[in-house]
Formats: sequence, C-alpha cells, structure tokens
Amino acid sequence: MEPTFSYLDQLSGGNPEFKMRIIKIILNELPKDFDLYHYALSLNNYFWAAEIVHRIKQKISFLQMNESLKLADKHEIELREGNTTYVEEFNEIVNKILKFLENSPE
Repeated sequence: MEPTFSYLDQLSGGNPEFKMRIIKIILNELPKDFDLYHYALSLNNYFWAAEIVHRIKQKISFLQMNESLKLADKHEIELREGNTTYVEEFNEIVNKILKFLENSPE
C-alpha cells in the first residue's frame, strides 16, 4: 500500500499550513526515530525497539497505510517477545514513507 495525504487533507480541513506543519513534524521525527530504532536493534534491545515502532506506527496511520500498520503491529508484538521476524518488511515501509515525504510537492 502506498502512502497518501488523504487523512491529512481531511484532518486539516483544507488548511494547507496545518497540513504542512504535520508533514514537517513527521519529516523531522521519522528519520530520528528510524535511526534510534536501528540503534536499539544493534544493541539487541528489542523492547526499546518495540517502543520506537509504536511511535512510528502513528506516522504510518497518518499516511493511511493500513496493511503496513498491521505489519507494524505484528512487528511491535514480535519485538517485545525478542523476535526480529519483520525487520526487513518494516524497514521497507519506513523507507517508502521517507521517500514519499521527501519527494512530495506538498
């Protein structure tokens, strides 16, 4: 599923400044969260990584990526149990979001 701004458009009520503020917040926070997530994984601190995934899930939901959100839910649960089953798929999701946001004309 591809990211979309449809929810942000609805949430902003047509206010482009509000929409841009949300996009800028996501663009500011997501790369930092993603780096921190990888750091937590490198330390094998899966509980911490799961906490970061939980924060990233909010950003996924803003971009209406429902299937990706379901995978992130599974990933969070698996990490809390010490399993890294969904790391690659989760990385793909976040990288897709980052690319979408960076290439967005919004």
